[in-house]
Amino acid sequence: MSTQSEVMHCYEQIAPLTERMLVLARSGQWGDLPVLEAQYSGMVDHLKAIEPLETLDEAQSARKYQLLSRIISNHDGVSSFVMPQLALLGEALKSLERQESLQIAYGQAHNALL
Repeated sequence: MSTQSEVMHCYEQIAPLTERMLVLARSGQWGDLPVLEAQYSGMVDHLKAIEPLETLDEAQSARKYQLLSRIISNHDGVSSFVMPQLALLGEALKSLERQESLQIAYGQAHNALL
């Protein structure tokens, strides 16, 4: 496989991967996302390394931009589901920290009275 076809192969693999990620995010299957995100990141890193070495022809460039459009749209969709979940998780962590602080404060006061 030539580097040029490897570049397009990466784009062809990344687009459906982001579609699967979007499906998982829509259905709230958060536990399955990290594996796909790791694959996505690995492919993107590989693409960053090989893409500057090659020039795509006109047809490949057109296909690349079609795929990029899908990838960006899917990525934005995943973010629209993930970001609110991260915000909820952040609030839950803050609540746990407040509870822990209260337990420490009142636990020490309670122990001092005993």
